Amino acid sequence: MGVVRWQLKTEGGSQEGKKRKVYTRTKRMAPTATIETVTIVRPLKVISVLCGIIAALLLLFSISTTTWLVNTTERRGLWEKCIVYSMESVECAKNEAAPWRSACAAMCIMSLLICLLATFAAVIGLNTKNCKLKYRMYSVARGVMLLAIICGCIGLITFPIKFRSELPEDDDVPWEFGWAYGVGWGAVIFMTGACILLLLDKESEEITYHEKTVYNEDDYETEATT
Repeated sequence: MGVVRWQLKTEGGSQEGKKRKVYTRTKRMAPTATIETVTIVRPLKVISVLCGIIAALLLLFSISTTTWLVNTTERRGLWEKCIVYSMESVECAKNEAAPWRSACAAMCIMSLLICLLATFAAVIGLNTKNCKLKYRMYSVARGVMLLAIICGCIGLITFPIKFRSELPEDDDVPWEFGWAYGVGWGAVIFMTGACILLLLDKESEEITYHEKTVYNEDDYETEATT
């Protein structure tokens, strides 16, 4: 607070004497309380996005290979079958057309695309400062990621079951799951982890409120005559 004074002399009558007029200028600080919103990015949300990205990469790698089911001389995948003559000599051809193969491939591709969509929604939720949009994007990411998990599981479970049902009864060649099939399940595990992390981290912890006091300078002027 500061005070500024200045004087102005005026002539009165001989009996009244001299009058002095004093102006007083006072600066006062007027406090104003405001509430500011602080957005906090939780580590679990970031980890869930990373899990979604890893899941998409693993699923893409799994879909594009031919080592879902293997034996000593053959490899089978979603798109092709390969005959292995030696380590250097492998002959591949397209699979015979079958509705169940097309359905499995479609489910895996849908799982990949939906996983990317869920991850994109989670990224929007991380970057936006709009509270309502943030919560909505996290909810969308959870629901869409769950759908991606379901599609992936359907494709991964159906493929070996239907493949085994088409083998002749007298076929005694042992078939095993290949590494690419395991990578597909790894993608499902990462998608499940991303969905759980989005569910566990409470939305209310994303937003905090702080009270902030702002002081505004106001001038007041008073007048006195002596």
